[in-house]
Amino acid sequence: MDRGLSGADISDVPSVSGLAALQDLDILLEGFPDLRVKRSLCRQVMDARRRLLGPEHPATLETEARIAAIGLELDDYSTARDQYTILLERCERVFGPRHLDTLSAAHGLAVALSYLDRPEEARPIYERVVAGRRNTLGPEDPATLSALHNLGLTQRAVADDASARGTFEALLEVQRKTLGRDSLAVIRTLANLGSVLISIEDYAGASKVLAERVERSRRVLGPTHPDTLEAMLSLARAQVGAGDRAEGRALSEQTLAATISTLGPDNPATLAARGQHGRLLLRVGDAAAAAQVYEDLYRRLKRKVGPEETATLDALAGLADALGQCGEHVRARKLDQQLLEERRRILGEDHVATQWALGDLAWNLEQLGDLANSAARYRALFEGRLVTLGPEAPDTIWALTGLARVLVRAESHAAALEAYRVLYETQVGIVGPEGDDALTALEAYTWELGKVGELEKARARWQELANAYERNRGPRNERTLECLLWLSETHERLEEHHAARAGYERIAGPYGPIHAESRDKAGPDDPRTLHLGHNLGLVMEKLGQLDAARAMYQTVLDGYASNLGPRDRNVADMHAHIGDVLLKQGDPVGARARYADALALLRKFPGPDDPDTLEVLRHDADAMAALGRKVAARNQARNVAEALRRTLGPDNGLTKRADAHAAQMTPRRRSR
Repeated sequence: MDRGLSGADISDVPSVSGLAALQDLDILLEGFPDLRVKRSLCRQVMDARRRLLGPEHPATLETEARIAAIGLELDDYSTARDQYTILLERCERVFGPRHLDTLSAAHGLAVALSYLDRPEEARPIYERVVAGRRNTLGPEDPATLSALHNLGLTQRAVADDASARGTFEALLEVQRKTLGRDSLAVIRTLANLGSVLISIEDYAGASKVLAERVERSRRVLGPTHPDTLEAMLSLARAQVGAGDRAEGRALSEQTLAATISTLGPDNPATLAARGQHGRLLLRVGDAAAAAQVYEDLYRRLKRKVGPEETATLDALAGLADALGQCGEHVRARKLDQQLLEERRRILGEDHVATQWALGDLAWNLEQLGDLANSAARYRALFEGRLVTLGPEAPDTIWALTGLARVLVRAESHAAALEAYRVLYETQVGIVGPEGDDALTALEAYTWELGKVGELEKARARWQELANAYERNRGPRNERTLECLLWLSETHERLEEHHAARAGYERIAGPYGPIHAESRDKAGPDDPRTLHLGHNLGLVMEKLGQLDAARAMYQTVLDGYASNLGPRDRNVADMHAHIGDVLLKQGDPVGARARYADALALLRKFPGPDDPDTLEVLRHDADAMAALGRKVAARNQARNVAEALRRTLGPDNGLTKRADAHAAQMTPRRRSR
């Protein structure tokens, strides 16, 4: 007896044996709607046919195929997979690999694997079925189109969106021709193709496809049909992605209102629509409105389906994300911590949703300035995703980038150097040594080389970067010029003064117009304008244009203070630069005042022993020496050297330079 008959009446299952089992299978099953009863009957028929006809007779194989198909309908996917595997082997042996019954068994096996979430195994089987049915039945046969549809879904499941796009476009072309433009199959394929185009960020193409889907769905299903409403939400997302933010938001709001009116405020489709609308509001930058939507959705889901359901936790994640974007990082951190604990308990440490919660918590801790805890979360996330996703997965790279960024902010330069080294090598493997992402990672790595005193290595890398940008973007490109600037500064730190000046002179000509263009188009306080102004001031200073450099530094300082506050790190850097100019202009008193302003900020962050703080102290020692305070200057120079020796080691380039600087301030004994 079938184990699945616990809910069926045993008396409803007749006994089938002998020659009766040779009747047409559909006739034998007629009048028995219960799938479990049908499966029990089929097993009796299969046993009888094996005895009468043999296990590999076509009639016996037909019964096995029916049993496996019923297993799929009963959601017994593991059993169906095993049955289709055996059936496929027998069909290949009896009929050959290209026979329709063999292909049907292969298709059933692929479907079972898909339901078991094993798309990598299902994909080559679908490809075999599509090719076989095209050759045997033709490209327009419904069985061929069914397999092609499933192949497209499987390509999406393995994140091969480029192949999925081609598959759905080919399917759509045949369906329009054979089924008509208003068939439900065409509408379904339009939905799948639109989703793929959104996934690859072809929002213009997605808008066109999904607009057609909405138009046909309205005509065929009606304007308030759930599928039509879902299509409208997808179109709204595509419109926002394509830059039509106002139109997309209006359509999303209209659709949500229609969904509430048609299905009710707490219908599952309405709750899903609320979530989609919240995500769209985040995309258009209205985090406050998104937070209201997610908070309402979370309350509804918590009451309707419970606090531990996936949809409820997803709404909580959306609320935390929206609050973080609103700047409410304290509340967002608490929600992220709650979400992380729930998902760890329910889903496990390595589940993708748990990892997302960990990433959100790391980001909010970063925004709150809790850099040590943020770095610990980013590191745990990176190490977890290395195992679950692999080193080249975008989410793994996101975690590594976050870790490196936080380590830089925490002035943990040795650790940041290692993180950027790994990031650079990973990006080279993905995009090649001169891909944009690889060069960006190499810039950060090279910057950290300078921070830890690896000046010769930094010089070589800045030269490599400047050459790469010049080849790919031209000699006057902003990235080329910036790398040349840091190359020149590295030359100067290595006391290669001729090479340094040649670099500064090369940069000076094109840099001014680039800064002026940014100032005129984006405004004087635009972040890019301020960054360019800092670099231009540095070039002016190095070339001896001290009045112009001082004026530029002051303008940039004012901009940073206005945008970021008077205690921001960039403000401290500008004070130090102005102090350098004043010292060169023969005003050591004014220079020391500026150095004091810089040090008041730098001693608190990044800290008293950070190389940047010590560099300002070294310059301040020069100012004291210029004022005749030679003993104090010598002692301060020695303290700088000792701090670098303690933090970077005696053989570090920065330590050796500081030792030489202190030695210069130590008077030599006169020989008698």
